[in-house]
Amino acid sequence: MEPPPAKNSSPPEEKPTMATNQKYATFYLNSICFGIPIERVQEVLEFQEITHVPLSPPVLPGIINLRGQILTTIDLKARLDLAENEFTGQPMMIVVRTSEGPMNLIVDKIGGVLDVDSEQFEKPTETLKPGVRAAILHVCKLQGYLLLILDTEKIIQLPQESLSAAPPLPAPAVPLR
Repeated sequence: MEPPPAKNSSPPEEKPTMATNQKYATFYLNSICFGIPIERVQEVLEFQEITHVPLSPPVLPGIINLRGQILTTIDLKARLDLAENEFTGQPMMIVVRTSEGPMNLIVDKIGGVLDVDSEQFEKPTETLKPGVRAAILHVCKLQGYLLLILDTEKIIQLPQESLSAAPPLPAPAVPLR
């Protein structure tokens, strides 16, 4: 009977992980800095008139016509359950590419493009509001502030509560028989 093969007593070599830099378009909601992967951003717009869609929930205030393309508009503050009262300037819009096609996001103001080292990524903490935490991929500690990286696919998946918040249908003017 042969003895079992000798086991290698040294741990397997760990391959060094290469940090990668990724670019993020940044914007602000209530002085909180958010980022979206730059390849997801189609364009940044000054605020445009939104055509209200009847019976839509507050998260979806309506649509815009962007050079003949109709885009659903998402109020990002409402989507992330953030307070409405902190910003007093003119909001901006960011058109993002999603699996559902381009979508328009309303934000307070535009930041810039940041090059972030992936080693700075941390998981979202439990202390974030549930609406924000559910839509965040990573948190990055930068000099003097946090950058919250949003998942554009999660942003467009509206929670059931948001959909049920649509105003009720008006009562008919004439009684139905």
